[in-house]
Amino acid sequence: MNTTGWLKGLRVTADGTGIVSHAGVALLRGLSDRIGLTGGLSKALASRRLLVHDRGRVLADLACAIADGAGVISDFRVMGDQEDLFGLVASVPTAWRTLAEVAAGGDRTAGRIGAAVNAARRRAWAQVVARHGALPGVRAADKMLAGVTCIRLDASVVTCHSDKEGAGPNFKGFGLHPLLAYGDNTGEPLAGLLRPGPAGSTTAADHLTVLDAAITALPPAFRRRLMVTCDGAGASHDLIERLDALAARPGYQMIYSAGWELGAREKAAITGVPEDAWQIAVDERGEVRERRADQAGSDLRCAHRRCWIEEAHVAELTGLLREGPAGDQLDGWPAKMRIFARRERPHPGAPLTLFEAEDGWRYTRWVTNRPATTKGWLGQLAYIDAAHRVHARVEDAIRTGKDCGIGKFPSASLARNKAWQAAALTAATLQAWLKLLALDGSLTRAEPKTLRYRIPHAAARLTRGGRQRRLHIQASWPGGAHRCQAAITAAACSCGQARWKLAMVAGAGRGRKVSAVTTPKLPAPAPRSAQNGSPSWWSSQAATRPPASTTCAPTRWSSVSP
Repeated sequence: MNTTGWLKGLRVTADGTGIVSHAGVALLRGLSDRIGLTGGLSKALASRRLLVHDRGRVLADLACAIADGAGVISDFRVMGDQEDLFGLVASVPTAWRTLAEVAAGGDRTAGRIGAAVNAARRRAWAQVVARHGALPGVRAADKMLAGVTCIRLDASVVTCHSDKEGAGPNFKGFGLHPLLAYGDNTGEPLAGLLRPGPAGSTTAADHLTVLDAAITALPPAFRRRLMVTCDGAGASHDLIERLDALAARPGYQMIYSAGWELGAREKAAITGVPEDAWQIAVDERGEVRERRADQAGSDLRCAHRRCWIEEAHVAELTGLLREGPAGDQLDGWPAKMRIFARRERPHPGAPLTLFEAEDGWRYTRWVTNRPATTKGWLGQLAYIDAAHRVHARVEDAIRTGKDCGIGKFPSASLARNKAWQAAALTAATLQAWLKLLALDGSLTRAEPKTLRYRIPHAAARLTRGGRQRRLHIQASWPGGAHRCQAAITAAACSCGQARWKLAMVAGAGRGRKVSAVTTPKLPAPAPRSAQNGSPSWWSSQAATRPPASTTCAPTRWSSVSP
């Protein structure tokens, strides 16, 4: 076998023309422009100075570069080197200056950036509903909860060097300690707060700030029926009280689910639960959580009870804690709060407390305000447990988010790293919108690394003719059918005065005729708040249209900056 035959007859020359690397970034950039994100950022970062590069355009391009895999600012030159496709792109020093200007603006500028992203989100979600018929539901085991918008809160630790401002020791090592809120329906980040490393996991003020920002980020039509979840590390008395107050508003529904500590009162209540009160839990497929016993026979269809071992059970502790022999032990907590416990067989090597080691079960506690009168599968203990257990999806979202910018902070300044995090969260949001608006099949569930290989990193040949530019992508490229669908959506993008047509053609694309592409009509831009800062989600919002151009019009020229 000739293992080096591929090299025979291969010649490498540097005389190619029209070759474009990372051509798929055009889809993300076009989506940002067409959805109104670039224009909104341009207005949010408008300056009185005469600038060669609009700061909103630079920040949007930086988000596209992060979605393409940029981990440091110098990776931004990947877009600048494709001038034939993207036109004039800011340099790396200009990107640094943009982050410095955003950092200098403080909370005021961050609020304007958040308002611009939220305005674009309203338009993007309207397109998602138009394409799919409704916003994706919230999955709990084998059931789908439709019509509910779910927000999941969680904190994570990003390992950093000691010379970075704010980096410090914490329970998982040394670094920064961001607190994030993700939308479970679309998988996109809704809000984030970059905190110093020693910040506490149960800091109520931080959680309330991120919660308000996450609800503000939701389009108004999706704020009526909410679900908010957090783990035991983030649960606090102030957070539960705020969630209970939000749930009490007339005309709104707020279901919360939060982790709970294992204290002396909880241990006493668990001990007092009768054995027949423990109901079996279900797994992600809606099937009972059980496994074959070691002494079971070879017939896998055997239904004998002795051949199966139940792995997990659920029980409610509210009655024992509210009306037990010790009286109301939940005095001071919301009256509608219910507390549950799940016991499960620990996996090998799992750490157990002394209380858990006595009977061999591992216990998990959580609280929720779901009414006891709830009918159907939502009122069953197994699915109340399943609805809380899927909170772990936010950890997966944060893990993939660390592969999309929030896992590395390039500056020694905490303020500039906050600006970087804003761009990184925008990049993850663009990826989520792209999957919902343009992709089908397995790519809708692809993680950032796979998505980058299939779309942004694809090479293409750029041709001109008939006052149009055509981007020819290799027909045999993996995921070509999905990319063709994305290209049809991106064909509606208007970048300046140029009309884009992105098409997938067979072979190298030479001499191929590009078929007509139907341009989807997008709805009018959604109104955005006229406030400079991030608007309160319960306040009325003034309707102002996003700018029609991505170039700000300066009113006074004091200097010319790149």
